[in-house]
Amino acid sequence: MEDKPVHGDEQLPYVDGDTPYYEYSSSRRPTQPMTPSSLPPSPPSPKPPKRTRNRTLLLILAIVSMILVVVVVFLSGLSYILYRQFPPAKTPITTLPARAPTHQATPNATFRSTRCPFHPGDGIVDGQTVRCGYVAVPENRSNPNGAKVQLAVAIFKSQHVQHDPYPVVRLEGGPGGPSLDNWANAITSENYARFVFNHDLIMFDQRGTGYSTPSLKCPETLQFQFETLDKHLSASNYERLQLQALRTCHDRLVRSGIDLNAFNSLENAADVHDLILALGYRQANLYGVSYGTRLALTTMRLFPSVVRGVVLDSVYPPQENRTDLPGAAQRAFNVLFQGCAADAHCNRLYPHLDSVFYRLITELNASPARFQTTDATTNKSYNVVMTGDDFVFVLFSALYATPIIPVLPQMIFQVRDHNSTLLSQIYGLVQFDDTFSDGMFYSDECSEDWDFLKHQDIAAAMQGITPRIQPALQDDLQLEYDACRQWHVQQSPIAQKQPVVSDIPTLVLSDEYDPITPPANGKLAAQTLKNSYYFLFPGLGHGAEYNSPCVNSIISAFDDTPTQKPSAACVTGMGEPNFV
Repeated sequence: MEDKPVHGDEQLPYVDGDTPYYEYSSSRRPTQPMTPSSLPPSPPSPKPPKRTRNRTLLLILAIVSMILVVVVVFLSGLSYILYRQFPPAKTPITTLPARAPTHQATPNATFRSTRCPFHPGDGIVDGQTVRCGYVAVPENRSNPNGAKVQLAVAIFKSQHVQHDPYPVVRLEGGPGGPSLDNWANAITSENYARFVFNHDLIMFDQRGTGYSTPSLKCPETLQFQFETLDKHLSASNYERLQLQALRTCHDRLVRSGIDLNAFNSLENAADVHDLILALGYRQANLYGVSYGTRLALTTMRLFPSVVRGVVLDSVYPPQENRTDLPGAAQRAFNVLFQGCAADAHCNRLYPHLDSVFYRLITELNASPARFQTTDATTNKSYNVVMTGDDFVFVLFSALYATPIIPVLPQMIFQVRDHNSTLLSQIYGLVQFDDTFSDGMFYSDECSEDWDFLKHQDIAAAMQGITPRIQPALQDDLQLEYDACRQWHVQQSPIAQKQPVVSDIPTLVLSDEYDPITPPANGKLAAQTLKNSYYFLFPGLGHGAEYNSPCVNSIISAFDDTPTQKPSAACVTGMGEPNFV
């Protein structure tokens, strides 16, 4: 397909929600849409993860620096596929590890202050507003005297409490999304109150991610992504080359002495426990988003004594698996199509949106679109060849970001009309990310999900999926399956796949348009959480925090008093997307 020229008066929206968690497709990354300058701007609030996408539309590329921050995990969502070839797996263990001490930091957990490894935002003073350092923990707790992991930590002081006994520990998504380069560096003196509520906020890069060492990032897979942007590869060739890049990364990590079996939710949860104690606290509130909710739940199960209350935002409980994702994607597509059809303005401008989209998949597979895009993080331009299967993941990824959702019908119709204006901008916002740790992603997901699945589970996952998007979703699962067959990490204990049963006060948050962690996930997790409060927010994508003043007020009220259900009054004022 040929594209029409990009008009200078159309700009991408400001993304101020979750950082993208590349959780769905490890082979393709999410993108964030752009909106015409006539669209109403969204408040200049900070941007969170997603994997996860963003929220309300804004105008200006002038705010691109903030957009970058969000583009990570918000780009939540799609951590491109990585694969490796390993030595044979160790014998699986079937029991969860013993709990660590609860009243004082373990001898192997120490904190040392350093200058912040990231560049603090405007008005943030290193050593005053924020304090940084590293917490040293064992790489593998079955060998406490072995190699160490250094966890990069940033502590933002609350403006309301001088000595806060109950800080909030933020648990990022992925697995593989960093926290410091995606959130900590976006906090400024101007937006401080929008990030840090009434408690100290502790952000840290989970093991294998960000500034923590050792790093399990795979530049080999990033290079593969750039090299194939303008190429039309068959699915088999794409998988072969992707596996080769992942294998190269794996071999390098293993040669460096890293124990890939130590990078999972069990060790991660022990890190959370040790970090809280090493920083001098007895208890903390946990905030987990996306994969961070699975980590929070695991911490609740193994180390309940250090947890005061928990916020689960966009829930990914341990009993769910990667094969649940096609159904989650289909559900979100249906919500978008039905939402547009129910909106008189949207339905008039973009009638039969679902039929147009599905027809485009076939047309683009036969004749891919070609356009130029600009990486919002580096300002470099690239030529892109996009098939219909690729377009499936563009829409999937864009649904992460709340601000992008209102322009998605317009984007689909533009592509139908051979106009790549919005597509180019959305692609450039979310398709590029060099902060995600593919090694951490596969070490964890292979051991906790794919090691419990069989090949026939992939075909079963396609039940109820619209035929035109089945090939893209099935190929993506096949890539992950094949990658894990080569990854050969030790299977997690069977007990880790069981629901978490707890009486710790828990706030469970779900979002209507979330493409990867559907509302059913939140309800499922809440069933075994005795003191839980469930909220469903209309119109939001992946990750609720920082996407709405209403959501922020609910989270803040819960952090203050976890034993009391926050008021839901403001939720009635939240509406559906304002389609343009």
